[in-house]
Amino acid sequence: MLLEGRSLARRQRFEITQLGIARTFQNIRLFGEMTALENVMVGTDARHRTSVPGALFRMPRHYAEERAATEKSMALLEFVGIADRAADKARNLPYGYQRRLEIARALSTEPKLLCLDEPAAGFNPAEKDELVALIRKIREDGYTVLVIEHDMRVVMGVTDRIVVLEFGRKIADGEPEAIREDPAVVAAYLGVPTMALLELDGVAVHYGRIQALAGVSVSVEAGEIVALIGANGAGKTTTMRAVSGLRPLSEGRVVFDGEDITRLRADLRVRRGICQAPEGRGVFPGLTVLENLDMGAYTRKDRRSAAYRDDLDHVFELFPRLAERRDQAGGTLSGGEQQMVAIGRALMARPRVLLLDEPSMGLAPQIIQQIFRIISSINEQGTTVLLVEQNASQALALAHRAYVLETGRVVQHGTGRQLLDDPSVRNAYLGVA
Repeated sequence: MLLEGRSLARRQRFEITQLGIARTFQNIRLFGEMTALENVMVGTDARHRTSVPGALFRMPRHYAEERAATEKSMALLEFVGIADRAADKARNLPYGYQRRLEIARALSTEPKLLCLDEPAAGFNPAEKDELVALIRKIREDGYTVLVIEHDMRVVMGVTDRIVVLEFGRKIADGEPEAIREDPAVVAAYLGVPTMALLELDGVAVHYGRIQALAGVSVSVEAGEIVALIGANGAGKTTTMRAVSGLRPLSEGRVVFDGEDITRLRADLRVRRGICQAPEGRGVFPGLTVLENLDMGAYTRKDRRSAAYRDDLDHVFELFPRLAERRDQAGGTLSGGEQQMVAIGRALMARPRVLLLDEPSMGLAPQIIQQIFRIISSINEQGTTVLLVEQNASQALALAHRAYVLETGRVVQHGTGRQLLDDPSVRNAYLGVA
């Protein structure tokens, strides 16, 4: 790997930064207790020439560099559109502002190459449009930009050339218009007819003489987020319990990856890759955060391996709050933190399909936004999600497809956008006439 003819092999990360490569991260990595301005000023250190003694003894050169760094950092905050939040701690900024702050910090290192890793992760369509405008502005200022991004609309909006990878193999390389028509890319991103990863076929479930589900058919393709919405008592949680094997079927079948698992025990479904974060979170109150997460890996045989540690680190990257509280008892956590534990615990089982039952229940609006962004990020990293959620507007905005349940039956289905715009759905579940 070369940069302007110079090898990057065996170089330390700070050396690569000094050579002119800066990056942002798929999972935001800011200094939460530092202000936005201080975060950007950290990046300017890559170009400072004052020695350590010079900084310690506050030599004139140090003062001059510090003033220049402050001015430069404020200019970059203005450039990315968040100068009015310069004095706010990074952890208190909205998610979209945190993304912009990471870009400003990377630019403060004066890079020759700016690498943006999934910059649109967790963004809604309006935020993605703003991101595209910002990346275009960065390019107009003369920066070379490498974007790693799965959202083809974002990619097409900012690039001169596109390299498409699938499972570590390059399948296409060319200008956007050529890539748009490339058969291999179309197959990889638009898909070809395939068998559903998870399928419920005519499922009926009874509680004694009471029928909770009647002829429910739902399909979930690999890589999708599929939402189930409906009023209390519609059968959403019962559907999840049927999928996870916690409730026997009266009729119908559950098929996973082509295999009929209708009679498979719940623990064996976990081993197959179906894992649930249940309604009510189900955190073990007497166990620490770390012990709760470890319970999620109970069925794994590699719990002392590097892969296990990598998965644990990934959970802590998604939920930095849990890393701070890893030794704290689960029962002493807030509702939002317990929900993070529940999701993280399910992820530790390495699910192919993640079942999320009412992840926003009882949470403050700010925490709900954070949870939904993380769900989006989990899906973007390759995990298929089946989501049960009473917050229909959030669920439909996030989902690729969705089903509406009423009294144990599917009454509507379509894309998330179609149902979000459907007058009957808006009236019944979104409170909009």
